[in-house]
Amino acid sequence: MWCFSNCLTRGKSWIPFVKGGQQSKYEPKASRELTSGCYPFSYSDVPLHRRKRNSGTDLDNQSSNAAKAPKIIRLLKVLPNIPDQLVCQIRSVELDGAETLDYDAISYTWNSPTRGEIKNEKSSESDRAILCNGKHFFVRENLYNCLMQLRENCHRRDLWVDAICINQESYAERSEQVSIMADIYRSAQCVIVWLGIADKFTKPAWDLIWALKQVPMETWSTMTIRAFDTKNISEILGCENCGGQWKALASLFGRTWFTRAWVVQEIVLARKITVLCGGYTFDWDAIVSASEFMAKQASANTFKADLFCNFDANSLSYKNPAKLDAIKRDILNGTGDILLRSLIRCRTYEASRDHDKVYSLLGLANCQSYGRHNLYPDYERSISEVYTDISEYLLENSGDLHLLAHAEGDEFKSTCGLPTWVVDWSVKKDLGLRITGYARYEAAGKLPCFKEIRSRGTLILRGFELDTISRIGETKAKVNDTKDCTDWLDLLGELEQEFPDRGHKDAFWRTLLVDTDPSRSVPVKRPWENSFDVWMGLCKHEPSDEEKQLALDYETSFTHSLNLRLFRTAGGHLGCGTLSCKKGDSIWIAQGSRVPLILRPTQQEGSTTFGLVGGTYLHGFMQGEALDGREFREVTLI
Repeated sequence: MWCFSNCLTRGKSWIPFVKGGQQSKYEPKASRELTSGCYPFSYSDVPLHRRKRNSGTDLDNQSSNAAKAPKIIRLLKVLPNIPDQLVCQIRSVELDGAETLDYDAISYTWNSPTRGEIKNEKSSESDRAILCNGKHFFVRENLYNCLMQLRENCHRRDLWVDAICINQESYAERSEQVSIMADIYRSAQCVIVWLGIADKFTKPAWDLIWALKQVPMETWSTMTIRAFDTKNISEILGCENCGGQWKALASLFGRTWFTRAWVVQEIVLARKITVLCGGYTFDWDAIVSASEFMAKQASANTFKADLFCNFDANSLSYKNPAKLDAIKRDILNGTGDILLRSLIRCRTYEASRDHDKVYSLLGLANCQSYGRHNLYPDYERSISEVYTDISEYLLENSGDLHLLAHAEGDEFKSTCGLPTWVVDWSVKKDLGLRITGYARYEAAGKLPCFKEIRSRGTLILRGFELDTISRIGETKAKVNDTKDCTDWLDLLGELEQEFPDRGHKDAFWRTLLVDTDPSRSVPVKRPWENSFDVWMGLCKHEPSDEEKQLALDYETSFTHSLNLRLFRTAGGHLGCGTLSCKKGDSIWIAQGSRVPLILRPTQQEGSTTFGLVGGTYLHGFMQGEALDGREFREVTLI
């Protein structure tokens, strides 16, 4: 068996609550022998009567027919009290038929639920036998543990489980079922999130999450994760305020479920959610609250400095529940560009197939017709075709050029055949300025957006060249790791010598933060003018406790967007943009783009043809300051 995402984690399911904090009695058991006389399960015994798909190029008709056809799914029931064997029944039902369905869906990971098991190369192959309709069916260990836990919890409602309810060996069935995933989630009663069996971190993480849930949001600004011994914080959190508790919480958020692309749709569209880790039940709203607190009050450096000896930044997924909640709020509030905003927020999420970085989110936008764009899930299409189609679709259905600010140049392109203005969603890094929507900026003022796709891979914009990059500096990530900012100070000194009448020191610390902070204010209003020097150990006096705290706050904002590079322009301005920028790249203001764009001249088709390098922050030009007296012209991006 194999899976279209290989790690689908979905669900809209609910089970009776396990008493909070109760440890499961269930322990994983060794693989069982096949019962003699049993035959392998066959999906032909429970057919779906697959919907017909057009084989031609009439994509409008294809999506229309898909929407009108009956939606058939399979449901699973776990039978109770059968010793030494996991026994289930499976049946097919019409999702939108006359029968009122009462089912849950499981959201989980196909492979190992913790990064430790993955590092130790623990086997997660399909080595557990269950009985479905009296016949053998093999499932992977994590799903087997989940079903056993549900049986122990006396779960009675039908379940939808992707690995069992979809014939993973049928290309046509996989594509068809993926196209109705959003309907499956919306129709289920609740999502059961299965994080895996409990470990030594589960109980302390559960305690801290509930302690944080009781803390009013207005108190968060007085708390810091590093203040383990602070009397005030200990009074607020009680015994949960210790390094071990915070490490446990970070470890819980480091479980692989929190990084899977498919969980976005599962959670965002769920009617109700409950979270299980072994026998512990977590409240989803409490998890979101803890995630939001850590996103605002912690940085990767917090864990590197105080909690983990062998630090792995990739294991920190504590912001992801807050991201999921933000997507849900966007949908409830009717915020535009839901699909693009979700793609941006979820760049770091994992998918075994790069197609699924797009396909897993299509249901959020409720796209009934894709026009000429073939967005119907099709795993035989190339990644470059899928990503180019979604980029064209997003541009044609958006009133701005926000998409272009996230096409991060050659350094962040791993998919062959993409035009420079098409985002490579397979790159799993937090890129750009890290501000969803960029609504805080208006580099092009209120000018109407201009964009035209004239041929496959060619995009026409209107704008003007503002400046040219004359020197690039070190990346924020490297300075954060080494605490060596000599290159930046040299660049700053160069500017002060050439343009002595400008406030370069103020521009410097603001540019490194793209002049915003967690309060979303632009420009930054916090008294951080000396905080960079305190953080880097450059100040000539012993910092006060207040200065040290301000420096920690500055560090938290600084580390929010590390994949940026400082640069200066020929005109004497400071900027912070994509790591791919080079000396000689030009900075443009384009109609419809909230931030300046970095373009690189090409040798093709004349002087108005460019490659897109990415978006950028350019200090002093983020609110339309450069527009007066400018002549706009058409430019071609390839």
